[in-house]
Amino acid sequence: MTFQKLVIGASMAIGVSAIATAPAHALSLTFNNANEIKTYTGGSNGNFIANDTVAASQALTDGNVSSNVELWYTDENPTSNVGFTATEGNYSATVSSVTASDWSSFSSQWLGDLLNTYTPFKSVWNGFSASTQSLITSSFPSLGIGDPNIGSFQFGQNGGVELQLVGDLDVKTKLSQTISTDLGQAWDGGVKSLFPGKTSLSISALDVQTKISLLQLLPTSATLQTQINQLTSYKDLLNFQATLNVYQGKIGASEIAKVVTDNKTYYAYSFNSTASGITASDDGVSYSAYYTWNTPGYTAPTPPSSSVPEPSVMLGLLGVAGVFVTQRKFKKVSI
Repeated sequence: MTFQKLVIGASMAIGVSAIATAPAHALSLTFNNANEIKTYTGGSNGNFIANDTVAASQALTDGNVSSNVELWYTDENPTSNVGFTATEGNYSATVSSVTASDWSSFSSQWLGDLLNTYTPFKSVWNGFSASTQSLITSSFPSLGIGDPNIGSFQFGQNGGVELQLVGDLDVKTKLSQTISTDLGQAWDGGVKSLFPGKTSLSISALDVQTKISLLQLLPTSATLQTQINQLTSYKDLLNFQATLNVYQGKIGASEIAKVVTDNKTYYAYSFNSTASGITASDDGVSYSAYYTWNTPGYTAPTPPSSSVPEPSVMLGLLGVAGVFVTQRKFKKVSI
């Protein structure tokens, strides 16, 4: 019995040591405002679960891209950076919604990438006046893409970050609605007074250009210049709307997430959509695509191996079992 106890003890020590030294860095997620997150459980018949960090953590790590977490879900204009911090070993990253203040720091980058992807709009944009470009740029926060739906999160081998962003396969309708809103505001803001008896729907870009040419013949004044600037922007928006209406392709553009990792700030977005094959259960339109984004130099993690456990681990497990068998026999003898 003494020898048997020594063998069992040794095998247990080896087994426990092997288990203790095996690397095990689990991904941990913490949310900074549970009241502004909503989880979709996935698929075309999924459910929406609000303010539940357990459900959110599951959706971000379950390997199912269609299950996702919306950051700042109460409306489409975040006023704070709501999201989560992920940690795994020495790696850490914070993912959050995008505010109007964030837009001011990266809008030119996003716009440049957008125009380089959809080149038919580039020449139209370059023909805009400076005031029109400023007007459109200032409306970016109202596009409703700063409250991202995150389908998955993971760290790479080198600590880089990869996100799957869930969104629409074609945002052309949303973009058209934004331009229509800008036109409506410009019409009510001063253009309307220059076309008495007319409606916005009856005015074309040619009509506006004719009015500009007539005003330019009048003596220059501050009021006149303001009117010319208003009309120029209105004409530019009409031309942009016309280009959008005749564009035959899809316009894929993901929502945008703010990512802070390794003391660097990134804005995660993509114009390269992949059809998800599903739509959300509430509107039958959302979640029709997903977009992949990762930090520069990202290397995917190595898939976990399915190798046979180490012999020392098996010996340890057998040793534990042996202890219980021995104790049971000892009790019987004692009785």
